[in-house]
Amino acid sequence: MSNKMLDLYLIRHAESEANNNPHLISGRSNEIPLSEVGKYQAELLGKRFKDHKIIFDRWYSSTAVRTVETARISGKVVEHSIDEVLKSPELLELDMGEWVGRLRTEAYTPEVLSKINSDNWNFAPPGGESQREVEERMLRWVNGTLLKKYQHEQEKEQEIKMAVFTHGLAIKCLLRGIMDFSTNITYRIHIDNTSITRLNYDKNGWHVITVNDTSHFKW
Repeated sequence: MSNKMLDLYLIRHAESEANNNPHLISGRSNEIPLSEVGKYQAELLGKRFKDHKIIFDRWYSSTAVRTVETARISGKVVEHSIDEVLKSPELLELDMGEWVGRLRTEAYTPEVLSKINSDNWNFAPPGGESQREVEERMLRWVNGTLLKKYQHEQEKEQEIKMAVFTHGLAIKCLLRGIMDFSTNITYRIHIDNTSITRLNYDKNGWHVITVNDTSHFKW
């Protein structure tokens, strides 16, 4: 039997300017750039790739500025051009719709929190997305892009290594869909900026290797 494998690195973007204003709802906010701390985090991530000799066959990113910048800065360290990063809107963060820019204390009223707690998986803010919808599009992208590419190339390569620069909640929802755990614990998974959540896929399906790995910060 073939032991060829897809080695998938799910990487949350580095710290953005929005992360410094947690009292505001940001959601996608695709135009917000990295903070100065975030740029440094992205460099550390790139140094980790270089020092550990991690070479990706393909790089993917959502279309948000903060993920593209994270890919660009870390890629520069390992001499990977941003022009070679494949971008997809399906990798974007959950859309908070009309709530974007609002104070959390104003949007999350006791009544709204009651609705969320009763069915967090299907709750969506006005004009926005639910976690279920995020999971569906992330799985659609993984199955329609990564796995098809893996299946096409597995006869040529022993292992295919791919980097996907995306967002915290998007990673959580994808993990839930892949591992089929309870929808009630999605928010309990911690995904830090530039953390690596690593999955392997082989003839037996998906395997979780690491979640929220930020060891590059400790160097």
